[in-house]
Amino acid sequence: MTQVHNYPSSPLQAIQGSKHSSPQTAANPEILKLRGTDSDIDGVRPLVPCSLDTQLEELQRLYEQDGVIWVKNLLPRDLVLKCRENYMHFVNETTFMLKPGTDPVEGIFDPSNDWREFLPPGVVRVAAGFSDDGPFVEAAIKAHKAPFYLKFKDEVAKIIEPFVGKLRKFKEPWCLPRSLLRCAVPGAETTPVHYDQIYLRAGPPTSITGWVPIGDIGPKGGGLVYLDNAHDIGVKYEQDFDELNKDLPDEERLSAFNKNMEKGGWLDRNAGRFGQGWNRGWLVGDYEAGDVVFHSPYSIHASAINEDPCGRVRVSTDLRFVDKTKPFDQRWTVPAFDKNDTAVVRKANLSQ
Repeated sequence: MTQVHNYPSSPLQAIQGSKHSSPQTAANPEILKLRGTDSDIDGVRPLVPCSLDTQLEELQRLYEQDGVIWVKNLLPRDLVLKCRENYMHFVNETTFMLKPGTDPVEGIFDPSNDWREFLPPGVVRVAAGFSDDGPFVEAAIKAHKAPFYLKFKDEVAKIIEPFVGKLRKFKEPWCLPRSLLRCAVPGAETTPVHYDQIYLRAGPPTSITGWVPIGDIGPKGGGLVYLDNAHDIGVKYEQDFDELNKDLPDEERLSAFNKNMEKGGWLDRNAGRFGQGWNRGWLVGDYEAGDVVFHSPYSIHASAINEDPCGRVRVSTDLRFVDKTKPFDQRWTVPAFDKNDTAVVRKANLSQ
């Protein structure tokens, strides 16, 4: 379990000020090797969390410097675990994803299943050449509109919005209606290397993502990995894409899947190779239910293959926050997989 000291009773106290602050990487980190797509990810170091009593100024400094802050225990653990239990029940009812006789909240994957059947709907599945249909795809899409998830998202947003408002000085912080609810079964394809502005470029780079692990996700459990000190790399990529895309029609210019982008909108499927190419290391956390990791629209991140020693399914949700009084990408006001969701990657042409 991650050790962080002096938690206050209220999440809002995390940005009221105190003497404690946390570095983003450990002084004597444990070096890990994670399994990635096409190669290992070597030399992965721990991402160190911020406690709830970290000064507002220190949180802002770390966010501006590194593009990512991991906040421990921002959400009630019981609330998060209840969502996990509900999700597992919901998906398992039609897919038989879980190992028989196990507790759904543990989310133990049935190893007799083929992980390929449990790739999430959208970019990774389509780009990998698998059909974007089947029992799991249907259940995963329906889960985005399930009452248990909508209730969870609403309760979580009420906690995170004021936190983000102070962190980013938003006048009216708002959790965008379009959110993503994901799972990664052991052994499955991973989230490729990317930064979020690729998918939010119809607005300025002022949004902030809150990545919420729905359950405990150890370092080998397939959680997000972040490229160390890579905010400037994301900025440079987007400047280059702006130049490449400047003569395209507006709709195509703003698309993450236009002809000048890599398949799926990502930067690379191979996180190990990408980090080596930029001479930057990757960071990973020992995430727990109740934590939230905030990252900037230029923060470069990916995920490793889930090799959880207990065979647990990784579940998480991506929430995006903006200042409602300022311009933002209006495409994200439509819920994911809605018939009017123009950002649905399933609709994109990934055959290029």
